[in-house]
Amino acid sequence: MPNLHPLIIHFPIALLLVAAVLELIAAWGKKPEFSRAGWWNQIAGTAGLLLAVASGLFAESTARIGEDARELFERHEQIAFAATALFALLFFWRMASRGQMPSRGRWLFLVCLAAGAGLLLAGAFTGGELVYRHGLGVR
Repeated sequence: MPNLHPLIIHFPIALLLVAAVLELIAAWGKKPEFSRAGWWNQIAGTAGLLLAVASGLFAESTARIGEDARELFERHEQIAFAATALFALLFFWRMASRGQMPSRGRWLFLVCLAAGAGLLLAGAFTGGELVYRHGLGVR
């Protein structure tokens, strides 16, 4: 079975980054329609992130990871787990607010969303390093 991780991961990264941008626009521009669009991106992106982590774990079981890449791979994996946990927490927080941006702790939610976006970018960078510098997953 081919490694599906590179095919899957780009969608949740894009969706969750767009969700963060839309929520920031909604908060600063007082535009609730942006928040609704951000919520739909957050739903799809979080679900996609769960699939991406699952595909990454499967890829790990089939890939040969050289000693020179092991530390970077483990950092990539830790970042991915942290991002997934944070976005899952934000998803459930938003569900508890009935799909609306939380009124209590709104700025904390936005800071966590921005931190999640930062984790996604860090994970994407380390993933790219694994592929392009260490040839992981490249035949």
